Parts: sequence; structure tokens; C-alpha cells
Amino acid sequence: MSTTPKRFEDRDPVARVKEEADALESGVEGEETRRLAGRVMARRDMGKLVFLDLVDRSGRIQLLCPQARTGDVDVHLGDVVGAIGKPTKSRRGEPSLIVDELVLLSRIRSPLPDTFHGLTDIEQRYRKRYLDLLMNEEVRADFMLRARIVTAIRRYLDSEGFVEVETPILQPRYGGAFAEPFVTHHNVLDQDLYLRIATELYLKRLIVGGLGRVYEINRNFRNEGVSTRHNPEFTMLEFYQAYADYEVLIEETEDLLSGLVRDVLGKETVTYRGNEISF
Repeated sequence: MSTTPKRFEDRDPVARVKEEADALESGVEGEETRRLAGRVMARRDMGKLVFLDLVDRSGRIQLLCPQARTGDVDVHLGDVVGAIGKPTKSRRGEPSLIVDELVLLSRIRSPLPDTFHGLTDIEQRYRKRYLDLLMNEEVRADFMLRARIVTAIRRYLDSEGFVEVETPILQPRYGGAFAEPFVTHHNVLDQDLYLRIATELYLKRLIVGGLGRVYEINRNFRNEGVSTRHNPEFTMLEFYQAYADYEVLIEETEDLLSGLVRDVLGKETVTYRGNEISF
């Protein structure tokens, strides 16, 4: 019976294989066959051995491609490949996957920016966020961090008895803040509607309706200025609690933020622009 796994490792695969390789002596191959998929971001040819850097959302790993095992390696920078092999550690002690089979999954059609310096053009980074993600590992880390933050917010508010709800994005009358709205037209109703600028009014209706504690992590739209730190479409958290005054909500907010920092970062301090902030 073949021992080749039937699917790619499904959760943080590169990070997992690197851990397995780290536990090995240099030149020793692991016992288990692993399958990885990702984008090739570096290539080094050393005679009959080709080194590739494979990148996925969980990190970067070196692929060792001996010509005797893989044949000719017809891979360009930016190509998406699948690799089947075993964890190992190179002579220099770098965690790697020694490849038995290399599969080209998708050929890149446009050349990548400078893979050494990454994508540095600010205009390109904001207009082509997919390219920014592809080229800059710290940006991918920020996206993953944001996802953990949103998850932690939900976990805290759920544990405090708040109910997550969804309120209308298209509204006949906008409100809850002072801002210019985007206007759209509903064909069936033959009526102009507005993209919401805040969720406050609809969330308060749910409090009136008896839900007691509600929150929404929502997309709002304000038809105003644009900068690298301000976008007309943005995410906001709003939560409301019946029978509670502003002092109660202050405590809730403090608990939320301090718990969030501990949960996501594992500590109670963050550094922002060179300043250490304690939560």
C-alpha cells in the first residue's frame, strides 16, 4: 500500500514541516511523507541540486530538489507548485523538505517585483493589496493578526452575554453619526437608499425589542476623504447594553481591550511608534 498522503497538509503546513525538520539531525530524512503547496519565491541552482523557497500563509521553507528524484525543475519565480517529500535539515542546518515529486500547479503570467527588497512602492501596495500580500511577509502577518483580533473580540462579547446581530446596510434614512453617505437606487421599490454610516440606530431598536445586549462587527461607508490611514469603507465594532450607564461600558471596554491584548499577543504591553503601552 502506498504511504503517499492523499491531500495537502491542511493547517499551517509549512510551519508544521519546519518543526518536524528542526527536530532532525542534518542530512537525516524524516519518516513521514508530507505534501506542501505554495508559491516559489526564490531559486538557487547548484548543479544537479535545485533549492527553492516555498511560501504559504504559515511561512517559508526550503525545498531541496535533487535532479535524480525530481527530474528537471521547470519552475519560475512566482509559480505555484505542489511538493511531495520528507522533512529534512540541510548541511547548513536549515529546515527543508527533500522533494520526491514536484508538481507545477499554476504558471505565473507577469513577473514579480524585486523579490529581495519586496514591494516598496506605496501606490502599488495600496492599489494592489494582493501583490502587497504576496511580496511582504509582514503584511501577511498583519492580516493574520487582524483575523485573530476579530475572533477574540467575538469570543469576549459572546462570553459576556452579548448577541451578535446583523443590521441593514441599505437604509431609507441614514444616521448614527455625522457623515456624508453613499447613495444607491433600489429598482423594484423605485427608491433611493443610503449605505449605512453607522449601526447605532438599528442596534438600539434591537435593545428596545428586548435583546438586552447586542453587538455588530460591521462594514460602514462614508462618502468622504481618502488617505493611507482612512478609507470610505471600513470596519467598526458597536455594542449596546440595556440597564447600563457609561461607567459600566467603560469597564466593559477596558476588560475587552486588556483581554484582547493578552489573548492575541500573550502579554499586556504593545509597542507603537517606539512607545510601550501597557494595557
